[in-house]
Amino acid sequence: MSPADITGRKVLNRYKIVEKIGGGGMSVVWKAYDLVLDRNVALKVLRPEMSEDEEFIRRFRREAQSVASLSHPNIVNIYDVGEDRGLYFIVMELIEGETLRDKLKREGALDPGEALEIASQICEALSHAHARRIIHRDIKPQNILLTKNGHVKVADFGIARALGAISTTSRDLVVGSAPYLSPEQAKNGQVSNRSDIYSLGVVLYEMLTGEQPFAGDSPVAVALQHVQREAPSVRDIKPSLPEPVANVVAKALRKNPEERFSSVDEMRREMRFILAKGLTDPSSRVGDRDVPALGGRGSHEEADVVARPQKKRRGLSLGTKVFLTVTVIVLAMGAYALKLFNDWMNVPLVTVPELTNKPLEVAQAECMRLGLPLMISGWRNDPEVPANVVISQSPLAGEEVKQGREIWVLVSKGQDLATIPDVEGMTLKEASIEFQNADVSMGNVSRMYHEQIEKDRVISQNPKAGLQVPKNTPVDLVVSQGPEPQTVKTPNVLGKMLEEAREILISSLLGVGNIDYRASEQPEGTVIGQNPPPGTEVPYQYRVSLTVSGKTSSAKHRFVKTFRVPEEYAGQTELVHVVITVRDDLGERVVYDRLVQPEIEQTVQFMWEGTQATVITDMGGKKSYETIRP
Repeated sequence: MSPADITGRKVLNRYKIVEKIGGGGMSVVWKAYDLVLDRNVALKVLRPEMSEDEEFIRRFRREAQSVASLSHPNIVNIYDVGEDRGLYFIVMELIEGETLRDKLKREGALDPGEALEIASQICEALSHAHARRIIHRDIKPQNILLTKNGHVKVADFGIARALGAISTTSRDLVVGSAPYLSPEQAKNGQVSNRSDIYSLGVVLYEMLTGEQPFAGDSPVAVALQHVQREAPSVRDIKPSLPEPVANVVAKALRKNPEERFSSVDEMRREMRFILAKGLTDPSSRVGDRDVPALGGRGSHEEADVVARPQKKRRGLSLGTKVFLTVTVIVLAMGAYALKLFNDWMNVPLVTVPELTNKPLEVAQAECMRLGLPLMISGWRNDPEVPANVVISQSPLAGEEVKQGREIWVLVSKGQDLATIPDVEGMTLKEASIEFQNADVSMGNVSRMYHEQIEKDRVISQNPKAGLQVPKNTPVDLVVSQGPEPQTVKTPNVLGKMLEEAREILISSLLGVGNIDYRASEQPEGTVIGQNPPPGTEVPYQYRVSLTVSGKTSSAKHRFVKTFRVPEEYAGQTELVHVVITVRDDLGERVVYDRLVQPEIEQTVQFMWEGTQATVITDMGGKKSYETIRP
């Protein structure tokens, strides 16, 4: 099933698709509702055309593994990862807000203070990732999410790479987006923590000026400029920007990685220092304020004037007492905060144990022993994993986390069974949706007349509703054709000429079926046989086959017709009744009579005789005529 038509679908019978949020070349992101934890989430689904490519599946899974090892307020959290009926997906935290790209499109250049604040929060996210030897490699405004209260979240670790990992495929050498690509990525794919610093420098450049440092006719041209040219100063574009801010951007955009900031922490401290000094205001600079000079006679005399009255005081002034009290309280609070911080920093690291394929009770005992709370993200049927055994976990086994970190596991419910839904009284389309959500499939569909049940609605089903069966079990349906039509007795057309017999049948609300010619003593064109025989009760519009005296034409031709039923012909049902009739020298006969699924190519072939014939195609009551010749 393609991403275009999965709205309303339940993934793993847990995440219900609500609406499309966005997408890229590799995946589509949907808003979904978690039925187990009662919350909205973001569901990132690999495009179907990519699911056949092992390289894309590998990259998609690597994103989940990369983000699963990260836990930081400035990084989008990941909740679950898996595959369901050919859809590879990642369940992530849903961010209510916009991307930095949306904000830049709307506002253009940002206020320097706001730009430095956003960049500082990006630094905090990257610092956490770099500490775990993970390089993002694709920092750009599209991957920076801004919540409604201005909090920054870094997303899309789809091409993240572990520091020191070696690629063996040429397709993995150059990754990233050309406008934000570091020179070393463009040249040879070799990356380090400072590659993310360069990309962040480009993002900061764009936030401050509203423009990217390099432009070109193609991504290759832009990438070459990152390698060969120095980026223009932000002050060349916006002279009002303070020089310290321009220096931060320039240092982040150095071609030689060794000349950039040594870490994102250093870059963040520099930006925080600028914000603290108020240098984002071009009129405010350190040293502009007037500071009274010390020394000189005037200052000593003023000091004496102040000092002499103090000798007469026998206690501290009220202001001094308040100052000392506040100072003591502040120092005490600072010491307590420092203690809390040290306690948090000193939480011991533990290695996440292997929990997959272990009974839930064993997994709980192992996590309790290590001081890791075990949380159940959901339950899922699995034909290969026994009931109450862990299927998957996050974080993965072998990762180092602090004590107290929650470990989420997906637990098996045993054999993968499905419950047959009750679809009696539904249309075929409604039944198909119910079968899809229940993980069973549509079986054979037969039709019969029914006096009470409306046409095109299900009369009965097999297996019956409520039964537990293996997933994808086909369910056969009997669909109503409505009340049985009234009948008419076939008239006697024996001995009549063919055209007269045709008129008699039509006037009796019947039609002409197959016409066979056979040599006889009767005049040529005389009806010498009919089926059903005269007086037979048949429904209205029933086609009566005739045998006519005469020789068959020697001019026989084969005709092949290929057609598709348009989707709009389906109406209330999923299948369309198609009847194809051919009219030639042999008469008129039906060569095709089937229920057809729309938009699927069908082929019919038949023989006809004479110099030309007419092919009548009836699709759900809509007729078309086609004249064919040898």
